[in-house]
Formats: sequence, C-alpha cells, structure tokens
Amino acid sequence: MRRLIAILVASLFTLVVSTGVAAAHAKLESMTPTDGSSMAAPPTKVILTFNEPVGSNGTQVQVNSPSGKNVANGDAEVVDNTVTQPVGAMIEAGKYTVEARVVSADGHPITISGSFSVTHAGHPATQPAGTPAASEGNGSMVTIVAMCLVMLVVVALAIVIVRRRPAA
Repeated sequence: MRRLIAILVASLFTLVVSTGVAAAHAKLESMTPTDGSSMAAPPTKVILTFNEPVGSNGTQVQVNSPSGKNVANGDAEVVDNTVTQPVGAMIEAGKYTVEARVVSADGHPITISGSFSVTHAGHPATQPAGTPAASEGNGSMVTIVAMCLVMLVVVALAIVIVRRRPAA
C-alpha cells in the first residue's frame, strides 16, 4: 500500500510541477505591422499573434491615428491565438498606436500596446507584408491532456499491482 501511495504522490507532484508553464497568461508573440516599423502605404488590418489561444469575449483593439482618431473598422476577429482588426482609411501620415485588451485562456485580461508609422498620407489601404499564417494549434493543451492520460495509466497500473498481491 505504501508503494501505491508513493507512486500516486510522485505522479501528482510531476503533473502539478509540469503544468506551471501551461497555466501562464497569454503573451504577445508578434504584431503586424511590426511594432516600431515604418511603411509608405497603410495596412488594411492589424494582426496580433499570441503564444496561446485567447478568448473572443472582451477583445478590444483600437488603432489610433496621429490626431487620436480610432481608425479600427468593425469588430476584431479572434481565431485561436490570432486577433485580426480591420482598419479603415488611414489618411494621416505619422505614428499610429495600437492598444488592445484580450482575455487569455485562463480568464485573465491582457493589455498590449504598440505602434507603427505611415510615411505617406492619402494612400489607399493595402495588405500588410508578412501576414502570419493561421495558428498551428495549442501545444500547451496537448501537453496537459497527454500528462493526464499518463497519470491515469499510472493509477490504473498501481491498482492492478495492489489487487494482484496475495492477501496476508
């Protein structure tokens, strides 16, 4: 019986210690246009890519012109770890600031900010260069599920071992 308890405690400890990274808040991995970049033609959308999926409830993205006007056009689209915010006509040259609030998978709100510059005013909106590909899945969720399955197998083996022992 002591062996079974030791196996269960060790397995539970391993599971708890290894999920620490998976339970962290979402972090911004990239922004398109890139934070601090300068471009001649304005983008048609701003894309924010996070290290894990984010929720669509509560997601807000503002793209403010040099004069402070929000040029975001419509609602942000959230797909897995990517938030895409369409923008309207950017008729002012200068620095545009991006301010966003998203909710990470663990329910905590995350705020980010960045900026880019448009050098020529009045250009029609164009597709930003280097648009990131769609999300390839969530590695941390796969890790958690795999660890839970391993834990179940260990518990099942422990039960089988204890039941096969002859009674004293």
